[in-house]
Amino acid sequence: MQLSEGTRIRTREANWSEELVGRMEASPLKDDQVRSLLALNLTEERAGRFLSLVEANPESPIAKLSLSWARPTTELGIRARPGPNGLGMPEINIRTYGHVPDHWPYENDTPLGSHPTPGSYAPGSYSVYDKSEVWADGVDGLYEDAIRERWAPATDIKWAELVALPDDIEKAVCQLSTTFAQNGFVEAKLLASWEERIAYGFHDVKDFLATQIFDAGRKTEVMRKRALANGGGMGLEALGTLYRAWFGSLKLTELLVAIDVVYKSYEVIALERLAKAAPDAVDRDIFGRVAHDSRRHLDFGVRHLKYYVQHHPNAREYLAHFLNRSESALSDELHHTRADASAMALILGGGIEKIEAGVAEVRQLREDQLRHYLQILDSVAVDRLPNVNAGLLSLARGR
Repeated sequence: MQLSEGTRIRTREANWSEELVGRMEASPLKDDQVRSLLALNLTEERAGRFLSLVEANPESPIAKLSLSWARPTTELGIRARPGPNGLGMPEINIRTYGHVPDHWPYENDTPLGSHPTPGSYAPGSYSVYDKSEVWADGVDGLYEDAIRERWAPATDIKWAELVALPDDIEKAVCQLSTTFAQNGFVEAKLLASWEERIAYGFHDVKDFLATQIFDAGRKTEVMRKRALANGGGMGLEALGTLYRAWFGSLKLTELLVAIDVVYKSYEVIALERLAKAAPDAVDRDIFGRVAHDSRRHLDFGVRHLKYYVQHHPNAREYLAHFLNRSESALSDELHHTRADASAMALILGGGIEKIEAGVAEVRQLREDQLRHYLQILDSVAVDRLPNVNAGLLSLARGR
């Protein structure tokens, strides 16, 4: 076998002797194999030891061993440096490994930054290939936040310190816990159903959504435990019209707008209000922790919406339909799930004797929620006030 001129040049650059090169040309090795050995940056001594194995048994599988993986068409020589919080996603999203194309070209499990192996390409179950349908700038950092801030309801909540509450307050807390548990369960189920559809190239988003699915499961867990931990019990299930927009989403962006923008903007304000008003410190801790998680989900939803508005060619037209459906579903839920509104009034007011003040607090809550939602859309250049759902507007006005 005669080595090509290019391979010979590489042997000289590797400081391999002419004696070793001659032995390789006299061996069963092919030029392609020698180039792969060179790509492994082997010293002459180590290359010689491998060659001796081949010379000792020219018919062995070693002589036919393919080492072509040592010469991939990817960018080599990458050295990621740990940041202040360790070696996170932002630290490895560098150079070509941090470039996410506008359209992902592979239908199989080819990871971002790699290339498919010729002859072994089989399509997967993906259907989301356009970056504008899924991306959010800074999602890698949000993923790292979610990992660092994870908590366990069984051990991080001080259940032994939960104090006895008046029956009216206890039952109100249990009713709201039931609703949040139900919402968390459906949230996890719907997001999980979309995970396999997102192309592998958008792995940062897939990883973040995995944390949100886990967060939603944890919300269900902690709220069920709270309902059963203090002499109360599970309350009435929510009406469920909220989920019509979730289950009916035909595009990933529509689902993310419905859950992580429209719903989360309302949920965050409600949880933060409960984290301040709940009479018991353990309840305040529970509501505060879940609110913090939901803030992160809302942050992702807003970042994705901003990217969608800026990069999708039909964003404005499509978004009007997405928001109409999501707002309508949320409005129906808030209008017709009466148990939650009265339970919220009991907690915010401070008991049945102060229910009138509680009702006023709920009306203020609805106004604050709507204002918060509209401000979020304003921040991504979507003026929603002229077209916002009439039902949400009437709730904010106390009607």
